[in-house]
Amino acid sequence: MKGEVTIQSAIDELQRMFKFLNNKYFNGELERPVITILTDITSGAYGWISVNKVWSSKDNSWFREINLCAEHLNRPVELVITTLMHEMCHLLNIQRGVQDCSRKGRYHNQHFKEVAEARGLFVEKTAASGFNKTTPTPEFTELVKSHCRGGCFKLERAKTYRDGTPKVTKTGGDGREKTVSRSKQSSRKYICPVCGLTVRATKEVNIKCGDCGITMQTPFEN
Repeated sequence: MKGEVTIQSAIDELQRMFKFLNNKYFNGELERPVITILTDITSGAYGWISVNKVWSSKDNSWFREINLCAEHLNRPVELVITTLMHEMCHLLNIQRGVQDCSRKGRYHNQHFKEVAEARGLFVEKTAASGFNKTTPTPEFTELVKSHCRGGCFKLERAKTYRDGTPKVTKTGGDGREKTVSRSKQSSRKYICPVCGLTVRATKEVNIKCGDCGITMQTPFEN
């Protein structure tokens, strides 16, 4: 159909690049996962891998899942494939029985860093998530650009809450966008212009500082 909109070409290319990178960097050791493109349920991740095998076939074969978040798919191709490689490094450690994450999978330790750095990625440490920040080396970037059909990654999903309304985001300490929770969005900050006392309220209020007797203001007021 003319003008058809689909992400199938992106999934096909991710599968092809998985096979290529598996042979080049892992000696074909990695088991094949189901590769998906799903909405971000983690409030900021570019992708994830399931520790357990969560997909099954009719012959009762089971597979892990590598997902690339739909909200971050239309980035430079070397960054999209860096996310794929990031999850492939996790997969290698899972297969070897090496724990490379803690704190419910958020904090990346030295085991992850060593595997990722040996496979074309720069790894940086953040306070909240350990060695989780991965970027491509110049060599990896050149490799991806010469082997990946970047034109397959033209679509990405808008960042929305579950009800479809646009998400409010802010940049976290690791440089990634983080979703601002609904509760924080709905609260309002009030400050005393004299002593600096601050309070929060879930609706607009007329409140005075008990010490100064001055009406408290929201920060954007003069």
